[in-house]
Amino acid sequence: MIRRWITLIVLFGCASLYAQNINLYLTLLEKGQMQEVKDNLPELLDRYPNEAGIYFLQAMVNNNGELSLGQFQSLAQKFPNSEFASKSDMKVGEYLFARGLYSQASIQFKRTIYKYAEGDHHQRAMDLMVNSYFATGQEDSAKVALKIIKQLYPSLNYDQYGIEGLDKTNRDVRLIRLDSDATTSKIKSRKARRSLVIPKNIPKPWVIQVGAFGKYENANRLKKQLQGHGYATEVHTLNSNGKRLHAVRIVRFETKEAGNKIGKRLKKKFGLDFRVLNNPE
Repeated sequence: MIRRWITLIVLFGCASLYAQNINLYLTLLEKGQMQEVKDNLPELLDRYPNEAGIYFLQAMVNNNGELSLGQFQSLAQKFPNSEFASKSDMKVGEYLFARGLYSQASIQFKRTIYKYAEGDHHQRAMDLMVNSYFATGQEDSAKVALKIIKQLYPSLNYDQYGIEGLDKTNRDVRLIRLDSDATTSKIKSRKARRSLVIPKNIPKPWVIQVGAFGKYENANRLKKQLQGHGYATEVHTLNSNGKRLHAVRIVRFETKEAGNKIGKRLKKKFGLDFRVLNNPE
């Protein structure tokens, strides 16, 4: 019995020490003392290898924006119940917003608001979501999202946006039980309708290239995202100035104009830059 109590005391003490360490280093970051946090990271990772907060610190002090983005995304996936999951998803949205990828940012912030009921991020996420919608001229989309969010979090500040009619809703937001068999059948049916069938006898030399990545994992991630929205997407490996790249392309189109039309749609919806290419390697 005594041994059990000792074990519990030790475990509680370790958890308390971990929390104190995290709060200390977060305070240092707020004060701009990034180097001190960097210097202590190896020891923290060795001491707390399974704690989300340590990986949050690691992503925060990473000077490479793209690598830091991947670390935040990985943290949110590996530690979905941690308090740092919502913080990490917020950082992903802030990165997209800072890069001017407003369409992707609005989706990310809206998802973060819906996904995490707990936390103090809702007002800031909503502010950035609305600004992202306004930046792309999607005031109607902002209004629709705010109507739903207001039912979930009525105490937030909505008056600052100058959008009228947020209290007028046609239906309540509620959870419903889905029939898994029926849902699966509908999804398969929709995917079948969205599948792109390319007749062999019609030449379609044009493709839309939406990115080229040094890491295949990043290219494959974007490919899966676009495929999930119904776009026939492929990853092609190529060499550019002696560097191995993985190009993400949407295939194929009979004319350049048709490719440009889809490209502009992608730009508006996802914030992706694009090039329409004729029979690339």
